[in-house]
Amino acid sequence: MQDQPNPNGKVHAELGPSSSDIWLTCLQAPREWKKYPPRVSGWAAHEGTLAHTLCEAALLRRDIPWKPGLSFPVEGDSIPITQEMLNAVQLYVNTTNLISDIALWRAIEKQVSFAWLWDRPPAVDLFGTADFTAADSKALYVLDFKYGAGKAVNVAGNTQLLCYGVGAYGMLREQRPDLAKTIEDVSLTVVQPRAGGDPVRQWNITVDDLIYWAYSVLKPSIDKILSTKPLQLVPGRHCYFCAASRGCPAYQKHRLQESMSLFTELTTAEMLAASVNALDTPI
Repeated sequence: MQDQPNPNGKVHAELGPSSSDIWLTCLQAPREWKKYPPRVSGWAAHEGTLAHTLCEAALLRRDIPWKPGLSFPVEGDSIPITQEMLNAVQLYVNTTNLISDIALWRAIEKQVSFAWLWDRPPAVDLFGTADFTAADSKALYVLDFKYGAGKAVNVAGNTQLLCYGVGAYGMLREQRPDLAKTIEDVSLTVVQPRAGGDPVRQWNITVDDLIYWAYSVLKPSIDKILSTKPLQLVPGRHCYFCAASRGCPAYQKHRLQESMSLFTELTTAEMLAASVNALDTPI
């Protein structure tokens, strides 16, 4: 059992769930990443890492013993525990406990892989670390904790959660094949206390639809990424988090077009306003 949280040393896969919104939209992105050094995570990311670690430790210890003001090192930064962080951890623990009470199987902070989709898995890491997964006789539960205070994450159709769901189902098939055979639905939940609105958001998908998505979208996309075929750069909102966006010609063109569109809209609005003012001005 973990006595002290250790927020350092977590491994990330190149084609992992957390970046899936990027590489499932722009299949060329993983090839572009190799051209640039990895992004250096900042204070907000380190806060999130510590909060995640406290969530894991709280579930393993069955206790939240830490007090505000205590600090832990995260990749060179000393990150303090705040009351807000402890409140977020408590919400996460409460949410997972509701599921644990009815669960017949559960896993905390375990690597889940979707390599089981292949008869011969490709020679690349295809995994992510699911914060919390559990199952009863009819449903598989996947919970993802997010400490970000910015935009609330949309749960419906979220590719990160879908990837976790595929991986968690694969792990369940291996560890509890009896349960896997009876699963009908997959519950995907985000616990995000600091983004405003409902801090716990849930979306359900049938296990049949999840597996269909895995074989019709996830697996073919990865096969294309790992092939030698030329792939197109696809710019969009996902580029904001892409490590290659700084030198991506498609993203630069996309931003230029957005700026020109905004400029045109503003100019048109100003011209209309000027025209109305002119008509209202007595001669």
